[in-house]
Amino acid sequence: MSKFKNAKSKLGDQKPVTKPEGVVPAQKTSATPKSFRLSGDDIANLKQITQAVNGVSRSKVSETKVVKALLQLGSQLPPEKVLKALREIL
Repeated sequence: MSKFKNAKSKLGDQKPVTKPEGVVPAQKTSATPKSFRLSGDDIANLKQITQAVNGVSRSKVSETKVVKALLQLGSQLPPEKVLKALREIL
């Protein structure tokens, strides 16, 4: 007989993790390439943001990861702010 017969597991009391509102759940599919064109100014902005992030990061951050982070930040913004930014760059 086990001396821990009536003991409870700490793992059984865990609460489910919830994601913030508006965050798309991760899908179990592999990444697919998506091509899009950037102007010279957009590429310069991306490089500047990437350099700034790499300046404060312990490990190297790629431009792709910066774009993904910017997409995540954009998903948290109200659509009106995104539309305003779009109007400013057009």
